[in-house]
Formats: sequence, C-alpha cells, structure tokens
Amino acid sequence: MLLLLTGLCFAQEGIRITVLEKDSRQPVMLAYVNVYNPNRSLQTTEQTNEQGTVTVHPQYPCTIEIVAMGYEPYAQNFHRAPTNPILAVLLVKKFSTMNEVVVTGNAQPTRLKDALSNYQVISKEQIQAMGAVTLNEALRNQLNVQISNDAILGSNMQMQGLSGNKVKILVDGVALNGREAGNINLSQINLNNVERIEMIQGPMSVVYGTDALGGVINVITKKENKRYGINASTYYETVGRYNVNASVTHKIKENHQLTIGGARNYFQGWGYRDTPVIASGGYKKLVQRNLFFKPNEQYVGNVAYSYTAPSSGFKLHLASDYLKETVTNKGSLDVWNSFEARAKDEYYYTTRSMNRASLSGRIGKTGTWQSQNGYNIYNRIRSSYIVDMTNLHDSLSTAKGAQDTSRFDDVISRSSYSNNYKKLSYTVGYDVTLSFANSMKIPMKDTSIMDYAMYTNVSIPLLKEKLTVQGGLRAAHNTAYSAPLIPSVNLLYTPAKNMQLRGSYTQGFRAPSLKELYLSFIDQNHYITGTPGLKAETSHHMQVSASYQAYEKQADYLQFIVTGYYNDVRNGIMLVPVYPDDPTSIEYVYGNLFRQRNTIASLQVDGQLKNFHFQLGYSRNFTVAEKGYYNGFNTGEATATIQYAWKKQGINFNIINKFLEARPRVIPGIDGVPTYNGHQNAYNMLDLTAEKGFWKKRVQIVAGVKNVLDVRQVNVTGAVITNSAHGGSGGQGGFLPRSFFTTLRLALD
Repeated sequence: MLLLLTGLCFAQEGIRITVLEKDSRQPVMLAYVNVYNPNRSLQTTEQTNEQGTVTVHPQYPCTIEIVAMGYEPYAQNFHRAPTNPILAVLLVKKFSTMNEVVVTGNAQPTRLKDALSNYQVISKEQIQAMGAVTLNEALRNQLNVQISNDAILGSNMQMQGLSGNKVKILVDGVALNGREAGNINLSQINLNNVERIEMIQGPMSVVYGTDALGGVINVITKKENKRYGINASTYYETVGRYNVNASVTHKIKENHQLTIGGARNYFQGWGYRDTPVIASGGYKKLVQRNLFFKPNEQYVGNVAYSYTAPSSGFKLHLASDYLKETVTNKGSLDVWNSFEARAKDEYYYTTRSMNRASLSGRIGKTGTWQSQNGYNIYNRIRSSYIVDMTNLHDSLSTAKGAQDTSRFDDVISRSSYSNNYKKLSYTVGYDVTLSFANSMKIPMKDTSIMDYAMYTNVSIPLLKEKLTVQGGLRAAHNTAYSAPLIPSVNLLYTPAKNMQLRGSYTQGFRAPSLKELYLSFIDQNHYITGTPGLKAETSHHMQVSASYQAYEKQADYLQFIVTGYYNDVRNGIMLVPVYPDDPTSIEYVYGNLFRQRNTIASLQVDGQLKNFHFQLGYSRNFTVAEKGYYNGFNTGEATATIQYAWKKQGINFNIINKFLEARPRVIPGIDGVPTYNGHQNAYNMLDLTAEKGFWKKRVQIVAGVKNVLDVRQVNVTGAVITNSAHGGSGGQGGFLPRSFFTTLRLALD
C-alpha cells in the first residue's frame, strides 16, 4: 500500500525533466517533450523553458520522447513511475538552426530570429562532419566566401568580393593580429577546441572598429561545464596529413572549471614543382625537392579557466592559446654542374600566443556589463640556407631579405554596459587597441599605432513592438589617421511570428596597418613593400533581408532567407603590381584603389524533414561599372549541405558542395584604377563524409572523401602571378587532389 501511494504521489507530482546540451551542459530551450502511450498515441506535449526544464504528468506505462531542432532525438520507456521523479537528459547536437543563440556584437546572447544582423553559424558538429581541422577548411564552403592559398603565407579569404584585410577575425571576441599581405593566415587557427563559428557578413565598424569594414568572423572556443571530461582524436588524410589532439577538463567544487589541451598537426607537403632536365655532360637531374604545397608542422596548446558565481551573475573566463608552426620550403637545385650542386632552403617559424580575459556580470535589476581583454603576440622568423648537395652541409644565406625576425604585439581592451530605460535599450562601451611592431622588414624597425574609441547603440521598439530601430555611433582617435564619426542604423520588423524583415545602413572606416605602411618583405618568392602615404579606407554599406519560416513542427522546419547587399568602398587598400604587364614579376606595393562598388543578391534555404537536413544557397554578385575605367559584370556561386541520418544503423551521411561560376579577376593598377582583365574558370568542390558513433557515442568515427571531382588547378588568364609562390593577388593557388580522410574521436565524461 505504501509503494502504491508513493507511486500515485509521484504520478501526481509528475516528472521534472531538465534538457541540456551534451557537450556544453547548457539548457536547451523550446525542446518538445512528448509523452506517448504504448500504442504510440500521444498523451501530452510540453516545451522546455529558458532553463531547459519542464514538468510532465504521464500515465504509465509510457514513452517520453524529447526532440529539438538541431539535436538528435531522445526516448526512454517507463513501465511505472520512477523512484526519482527528476530526470536529466543530455541531447547530442547535429547542426545549427534558427533557434541558435549568437553573441557576436550583442550585449547579451540573442536568438538568430531576434538578431538585428544576419548571422551564419557553423556548429562544432558541422565542423566535424566536414573533417575541417583549421578555419580555412571550415569557411571554404560558405556562401559569399572565397578561400585562396599562398605557398608561404598560407590561406586567405574574400568576403562579399572584399579582400580579407577588411574582415575582422576574432577568438572569443578578441581580435587576432599578425597579418601577412593584409590577411590573417586562416590555416593557423586550429579548431580542435572550438565550439562554433559565428560569421556576420557586412560591416560591424561601430562595435569592432577598423578591419571590420567587410564583416566579422568570431571563433568561439568551448566553455566546458562538466565534472570531468577526457577528449582525444586522431586524423589521417591520404595527402599526407597526420593529426592528434587531446584535452582534459575538471570541475573544481561547483564554480571552477579547468581545461588543458594540446595538439600536433603535421602535413608532409604535396606536388613537386621540379621537372627532370638534362644537365651538362648528359647527366639527368632527377632531384625533386620543391613542393607546391609546403610541408607544415604545428604544435598547439591551450588552457582555460572559468569561474561562475550564480548568485551575483559574475562570470570570469581566462584562456591562453599557443601555436608553434614550421613551414619548410626546399628550393630547386639552382646550381648543378660537374663541380658543385647547390640549393636554397627556407624555414619559416611562427609562434602565436593569444591570451584572453573575459568578465561579465549584472548591475542592478536590468543592467549587464561585459569586458573582453587580450594580449596577443605574433612572432615570425625566416631563416634561409645555402645547401651543398654534395655533402649536405648548409650555411646561412647572406642575400638581401634572406633572414628576418618580426614581432607584433597587440594589447586589446573593450568593455560595454547595457541597460533599459523604460522602452529604450542602450549599450555604451569603449574599445582600445595598442599595436606595436618590431621587425627587420620595417625600415625604422620599431613602430606603433594606437586606436582609442567610444561607441553606443540605442534601440527602441515601435508599432506595438513589431518594429525595433537601433542607431549606433562610434567616435575614435587614431594616432596615425584622423578617424571620422561612424554611424549605423539597423531595423528589425516582425509583421508576423514566422517572418522577419531587416534593413541596415553603416559607414565603414579602416586605417592602414603597420605592415601596409612600412613593410619590406623580400625573398625568392615575394617582393612586397609598404607605402607610408596610404589613405585610410572609407565605405558605405546597405543591407536588406527577409526571413520566412514556412513550416515548423517540433524538430522539422523550413526557412527561406533572401538578402541584398550594397558595398561602396573608397581608397580600398590592395597589393598592386609594380609591373602589371610582366606575368613573371613578383614586385608588389600596397596602394589605394579609388573606388569599388558591388551589389549581392542571395537566397538561402534551411530545413529539416525527418531524417534529412539541408542548407542550400545561391548568390549573384554584381560589380558596378566605373565609367571610363571598366564595365560592370556579374557572377554567381551556389552551396549545398545535405545531411541524412540513417537511424537504424546510426550513421549520418553528408554531402557538402560549392560551385563558383567563371569570373573576372581584379588586377589593381599602380595609379589606383582597378581592372578586371583577368579571368578565372568555373570550378566545383564536392566532399562526401559519413559519421557513426559507438559505445553510447563516446567513440565516433568520421570518414570521407575531399575534393571528389579532383579539382587541382583553376585556370586563370590575365592574372599577374599565377606561376609564382605568391598567389594572394593573382589567382587561386591550386587545390590539393582528391583525398580520403578518417577521424577517430573519444569523449569520456
């Protein structure tokens, strides 16, 4: 009788369910909790609140099923009332959805549907499904993003047709330094401890200042929240990649979390550039040393500490990431005769130290504050040797520019305070960046630029809170350039629950970097010099978009997003060929282009239907003509990511594809006038992958084929440096051939 009464009491009280994301242990809000009878007839349906909790009152026996957009479903059978009526459920994430929460540029976490800007989110699960190891591999299939490669300087990007020096790269909200040829080397940003990537296409100059003129990419690292955890993985790819990484996390008491991790990424290089020739005396020169893709070895270390005080809302996160990279460039035999044989070898040693301190908390009932601070060190050494091939002895080269040491230090501090006054919401903040350079490539060797700024965003709801209007303003003092006031206006109109209309206008400003002003980078593959008299970039940007959720039923949905962009950039800074008519010349200087304008129209479709998830996109880029200089033209690109879950076998299949139409290539002129007489052929990049979990998904295997169509070299005509090692301004530097990869992951917690 006592047991029966206890069961009845539990049945009356119900089962309190808390739904959390498995990796981050963060609440999953708006998850559907369905209670079924044994014949699969529905008893009741409830949704979790912001804390991820819900209480259900089932009739036994029953099955409780939990589904949420972007997560694998969970189900558990109950024959009778459980002894403990409190149930914690951990959901495994599959992909990002419109319910994703974003933080970049926001005073507090905001759902994608409610954000004033257009975001693209690449989840950790998508990164793993792609087999992406570094940031360039995760971005290469994104709409309106093009990735190109330089044999020595690594991977760089364009966004919306704007070069990578106009895109700000952040790690946990703190900007990276160490740009080479105006770009952050994306292949130096490892993803082994990354939770997700948030990308905003369009200027964020009010909040993030210089370099955010074309957009922002924020790499957000994992914030562990578990008693203990061990993660390890290995990666192998048939082109000669061998990677391994591991991490350990432990919660100390209830409020302290410590995570330590490390990785080694190794690439043996691919594609000999040497061709055997007949030397004097009839001897064959068979030595092949010079690789198109250079051997690369990276050692990565990271440590993170978090403290949370639930009662006061105070959070502290300290993190430090370290990278040591060695790029080996073995030269061809430049001397080969009966008396001697010599070659020139180069070694590039790069170290990055990214140190961050993030703090946040509450002030009063509605006020919140956050502070992001960083100290980043970028150090690069180039060592050149003359190798005697007869005895393999080497000696340091004494040629001009053969040896170099450069160090760039950035001190970054930005803080903001947000609150409400009646219906008005406002954010005020400061943003300080102190940049120091010490380099043999800079004539005065030591130099610095300081940037101090204040910014504010104010928003107000109108039309019965269906319309949100936000105005922003940034005032800055730059020690090298006079910075103007930068305004912005953002609109979000929600005429119906399932539709959002957005519009924005923003001005942009970007001061030249220290390298663009003073660089002198000269070796056997590069001849790049800075221009002290460069003008600062200014720009105008407009954006309109409409998103419509055509269908939504529990975990299934269908969403359409139509977006239009307009960019007008004056005095854009680019590498300019000194001798544009000489296709073999490697001499470049930084120069200003007087004007570039383009408009982009894009359509994206995102949906989930039972076992299928798909993200489809198409965009059209129209470059506006400049009368008397060049005619207008347009080109397009398409992306597709299709995922199918074979539930019976527990296997997920992924198709990832990107197609770029043929397009002209810009060749900037020394007089500031761009021309588009280069031409790049169309190409299609296709990847196929499959995933399967074992041992309650503690072990996961991902395998697949990259570059299925074996696209190796994109033909570029009219470009100035297609045959040199420097491919940043000319054409696409080529692609690795078709390859097979496999990843083995172990996660214990």
